[in-house]
Amino acid sequence: MDSASSGARGAGPSVLARGLCAVGNVARGLGRYLEGVLGADKYRVYLEHQARTHPGVAPMGAREFWRDYTDWQEKNPQGRCC
Repeated sequence: MDSASSGARGAGPSVLARGLCAVGNVARGLGRYLEGVLGADKYRVYLEHQARTHPGVAPMGAREFWRDYTDWQEKNPQGRCC
């Protein structure tokens, strides 16, 4: 009986750990999705693009990037809510 009860206890934490890991993965995925929808990942994507296609050129800083991006949006209006 001791081996059966210890086996049940041993399975508990690993099941709990897997469940928490799955919840964490879903939360991270949802966060990345929302960043993409809201546009919060644009600067990160810009940095990755710059490093890949223009390795010798220093990228814009975050402030400069967002200023340039909002200026571009004002000059090129597209379907957006506001």
